Formats: sequence, C-alpha cells, structure tokens
Amino acid sequence: MSEPKGPLNVGSTARAMNNAGIRELALVNPCEFTGEEARKMASGCNETLLGAKVFGSTAEALASASYVVGLTCRGGKYRTNLMRPDEMARTILPLATKNRVALLFGTEKSGLSNEDVALCDTLVTIPTSPINPSLNLSQAVLLVCYEIFKASDSADIYEQPYKVLATSEAKEQMYEHMEDVFGRIGYLNPQNPGHIMMVVRSIFARTELEDRDVRVLRGMVGKIDCYAKWIERGKGKRRGNRSDDTPDT
Repeated sequence: MSEPKGPLNVGSTARAMNNAGIRELALVNPCEFTGEEARKMASGCNETLLGAKVFGSTAEALASASYVVGLTCRGGKYRTNLMRPDEMARTILPLATKNRVALLFGTEKSGLSNEDVALCDTLVTIPTSPINPSLNLSQAVLLVCYEIFKASDSADIYEQPYKVLATSEAKEQMYEHMEDVFGRIGYLNPQNPGHIMMVVRSIFARTELEDRDVRVLRGMVGKIDCYAKWIERGKGKRRGNRSDDTPDT
C-alpha cells in the first residue's frame, strides 16, 4: 500500500488479505498503523498487521517482486489495457508459483501516482457504477483478494507454463540505464523525457521480461552508449584539428 492515510483502512486491509490467505503486507510511508483503531479493524489478524514491512519508497517496496499489479479506478494516457480482477487473478496465479507477485494499492484520496504506475507490469480496475465509481481502499483490497482466492481453486490455472521473471529492481536499473543513454544521444525530449520512457515501459511490461532478457537489453543499450561516445570523441578530435589549423592573427 502506497502512503495509506487511515489506520482503519490498514487494519481492514490486513483482515481482507487474511480472508484470502494472503499474509505479507508492505506499507510505503504509512500513517500510524499499530494503534487500537487499526487493531480493532484487523479483527484477529494482528500478526499480518503488526508484521507489516515499512518502506520509504514504492520502488524500494517492490524491489524483490517480479510482477507488479497496480489497482486504479481510472484510465488515462499511461493507464491503458486495464484488466478486470478476475482476469488478473488467472494471470498472476501461474506466475506466483515461481515469482514474487505484488499487488499495489494507492493512497485513499488520489490512488496511484504516475510514478507508481510506471512500476507496474499491469493495471487492474474494478467495474463499478458511474453513479459512484470510487471504492473505499479496503473494499478494493477485499474484492481483488477474493478474486485471487476464488481463482486459486481452478486446477487448470496451474497447468499453464510459467516463467521466472526479472525482479522489479533489475528492470528499474535497466530503465534508468536506458533513460540515461537515450537522453545523451538526443532520443528523449529534454522538456518531457518521461513520456517516451513511459511508452518504453509499457512495451516491455507486456512481454514479461526474464533475467536474460534484461541482460541482453542492457548489453544492447551499453553498445549504443559506447558507439555514441566513440562518435563524440571523433567530433571532438575534428573540432580540435580545425582549431589547430586556424591561422594566428
């Protein structure tokens, strides 16, 4: 959970998770969540509540995950191809046999930020009435966890082939490498470098990158970087030669 503001929601979330057999809770810059209010809402699930791991950033919390599912109530420029919770459950259960899968929920007031969305491999939205489309945070957690629990009873889910995916940390290092090199070769718009990088992230998020994929891609970017530096050195030498040829005045 990213920056939850209400202890009642954190406590209710711990209970909702346990209803579906999910026990590992991670909180990013949370409110105070160990007090009486949160414990009361956790209703016997204090082991999950009080055992929650606290992180200073979403990227840090997700570093060891290989597949990240973000929950959003709205679409938008970088929020396309949204899945329903039942579709998501059938997708992640085979992956979870060999990978750490994380569910990412945003803050109560504004949900996931664009920075949070950039860390996700897929996005999920819960269909609701347009009369009041917004769900309480812990309600959303309960609905998503229920779909996962329900799908876990389907034997054919686990017959699907699985992959061992690259971790979020490895992918973030790759994207940082790409952004650095793409920026230096002039591929990114200096006024909005994040736009192209969000598109790049979206492309690779659909491919379920494995460790070897990340190594190959970083090797390609490294070669581009070396070639760009070689060209730049050549330009520098030519500029230096022109300067040397300039007659004294």
